[in-house]
Amino acid sequence: MNPHARPALLVPLLASALAVPPVAAAQAAPVERAPAAPAAPAAAVCKLVVAPGTNPVEFDLTLAGFPSGKRVKVRGAENFERTVDAQGAFTEQDVKKGTYTVYFGGGRHQGQQQVSCEKPARVAPVNVRISEVQITKVSTATPDVDCKASQPVTFEGKLIGTGTGTVEYVWSGEGRQTSPDVKFTAPETPTVNFVVKSPTRNAPTDPAPRVSAVLRAGNASDPQAFTLTCKPGT
Repeated sequence: MNPHARPALLVPLLASALAVPPVAAAQAAPVERAPAAPAAPAAAVCKLVVAPGTNPVEFDLTLAGFPSGKRVKVRGAENFERTVDAQGAFTEQDVKKGTYTVYFGGGRHQGQQQVSCEKPARVAPVNVRISEVQITKVSTATPDVDCKASQPVTFEGKLIGTGTGTVEYVWSGEGRQTSPDVKFTAPETPTVNFVVKSPTRNAPTDPAPRVSAVLRAGNASDPQAFTLTCKPGT
């Protein structure tokens, strides 16, 4: 046997032993996974809404569905920056009515996103016509009062007419006058109360004090006079 032939025979065997099948190599090597794409935020919504219970009407700007805790820029009739809460929401109260756009997101590799704010639905105007006003009640704190002292006298009233809308009316009497307004809804709507102070009388034999007031709205008016009932001896 040739002593130099043996090593030569071992070379191909050694090479085949070191060779790893492609499938096994793929299983053995660690797999590099692409980073997961960031979750898309919920649809961002901006609305300009009428604040409930305001008269005259005020407006709020409400945001929802924005990326949690992010800073946003609001541009429009007013300009400001705010941070939305953990739910991606925010409300800015008492803003001017107008057109608004909200800008958010952005960075080195991303452009800013923007959302146009929806405006309140246009409400068709409804004409209001006040045909009558009435003073419905006049009262003092108690039926009988001390007429030696000035007493508050309360007048209550209502407006009567057609339509729906804001109406201004006037209370006047005993040197006082107020001009409030009310959201009128047909057929009738109460007014705010009107309070005046009565004059005093010097002696129980003098006439009982008397007060008067007038309620006006448009061309309608209702004057009322009221005489106090005095406690004996006052």
